[in-house]
Amino acid sequence: MNREFAEGNMVWIVLGVITLLLGAVLAFVAPNLMHYMLFTYGDSILVQTPNISNVLFAVFVVLLSLFFFMMYKESKKIKLTGAALLLISIVFLAVSMTNYTVVREAAIFHSDVLSITSEKYEWTDVEDATLLKMNDDIPYNSLVLKMNDGTELELKQGEFDFQKNKIESMLLSVGVEYQLTDR
Repeated sequence: MNREFAEGNMVWIVLGVITLLLGAVLAFVAPNLMHYMLFTYGDSILVQTPNISNVLFAVFVVLLSLFFFMMYKESKKIKLTGAALLLISIVFLAVSMTNYTVVREAAIFHSDVLSITSEKYEWTDVEDATLLKMNDDIPYNSLVLKMNDGTELELKQGEFDFQKNKIESMLLSVGVEYQLTDR
């Protein structure tokens, strides 16, 4: 019997297929769900996960699946390449999970892609706020908060709309009124 078709060896193919199938679904929700579970408690107003996190998670899934498929082969070079892919996929997983914005009553926390730590902004750090109206190209409103260090944080309507009044009251409590502007 050919060694490649041994039962123990087929486990790698099964794991690769399962990873691809589950990953196709999880790529849409895993980073969002993870951030929601980690940061939604107490005085949370909004947890926002950028779309790039979902894309990076999808890359993680593809690389992990490739690792499983490469482990199926007997060649030592292919297995070493697979191990390297596993390490690279873990990096993509970490990067996909460290990109978020959390708005709380006490402060605003923001972490960019490739950032190991998050920036903490007090509400008093907000210098200006602008509500960008939707247009034909962009079908949603966005609230852009300009911080005193020059950072601009964009909160998209679908994610902040139901908390708009709470965010507006937090801005007003520190003397910031947002302006309505065309894109």
